Amino acid sequence: MHRHQDTLYIIMEYIPGISLGTAWPSLTEANKHSIVGKLRCIFDKMRALPAPRFYGGVNGGPVPHGYFWSLEKDPPITCPFQTAQEFAKVIALRSKSRWSDSNFRIFHSDFLHRHLPLSLRNYQPMFTHGDLWRENVLVRKVVNFVKNEEEYEVAALADWETAGWYPSYWEYAHVHPLLQWIDDWLEYVEKILDPLPLEAAMMQVVFNDLEF
Repeated sequence: MHRHQDTLYIIMEYIPGISLGTAWPSLTEANKHSIVGKLRCIFDKMRALPAPRFYGGVNGGPVPHGYFWSLEKDPPITCPFQTAQEFAKVIALRSKSRWSDSNFRIFHSDFLHRHLPLSLRNYQPMFTHGDLWRENVLVRKVVNFVKNEEEYEVAALADWETAGWYPSYWEYAHVHPLLQWIDDWLEYVEKILDPLPLEAAMMQVVFNDLEF
C-alpha cells in the first residue's frame, strides 16, 4: 500500500497460477513431494534471515496479528516485545480481558496466565509468514525439459498481512488451528517446517479461547 496525500493506493500484481488447495486433490505423490520441497527451501531461507532482538512487525512496530491489536494502541498489548515470555504473557492478558465478565471462561484464562508464558518462553525471534495454508500458495505447471515432463513450480506465496518477527514456534504451531483434518496436508507441512506438536497443542488451546 502507498498513501499519497489523502489517497491510499493498493498496488497489486497478477500472477498466473492456481492455489495449492485447488490443485491438491489431483496431485500425485511425486507432485506433492516436489512442491513441498520447494516450499521447504523458501521457508528455510526466510527463517535463516538475521533476526532483530525483538518480537514485532517487520518495520520494528507492533506485532501484526489480531491477538496483539488494540483500538487504543495500548503499548503493553501492541508494542514490540523483548522476550518470548513477554510475547506469550500478552496473549494470556488478551484472554483475561476478553473473559473478565464470564463466570466460567475466566478459569480458562487463568490457566493460560499460569502456563502459557512458561511453556513458550525459550524461542528466538524468527521471520514468519504467519499464514501457511494451501490457499496462500500459488502453483503452476511448467515443463521440465530435462525429464521431458510436466511438473509444478511455486509461483507465489500470498497474504503477508501478518508477517513479522515471531517466536520460532509460531509458523508451525499456527497452522494447526485452521486444519480440517480431512487429508494428508499436515504430513506435508511437516516436511516444510520441523514439527512442534506440543507448541501446536498449546496454540490450539489459545485459538479455542480467543477465536470462539
